[in-house]
Amino acid sequence: MVEKFLVNPASIRLTQVIIVLEHYGFQQIQAKGSHLKFKHPKLDTDLIIPVHNNDCKEFYKQAAKKYIDKVKQSTL
Repeated sequence: MVEKFLVNPASIRLTQVIIVLEHYGFQQIQAKGSHLKFKHPKLDTDLIIPVHNNDCKEFYKQAAKKYIDKVKQSTL
């Protein structure tokens, strides 16, 4: 599933995006309303994903991939 997300982020559902983010060390933290907020110890900014109808727009899945890429680069 991780490889599938990295190749085509739009191909998986929000619940799977959350699993992939947790795989890379992101922690879900408290957020208000219909938003999910993720923090990673190696990044200064948080990832915020608005949720509607139990999914999010492709743009936010792409943003999650960019955050994962930043984490992967920081471990090199």
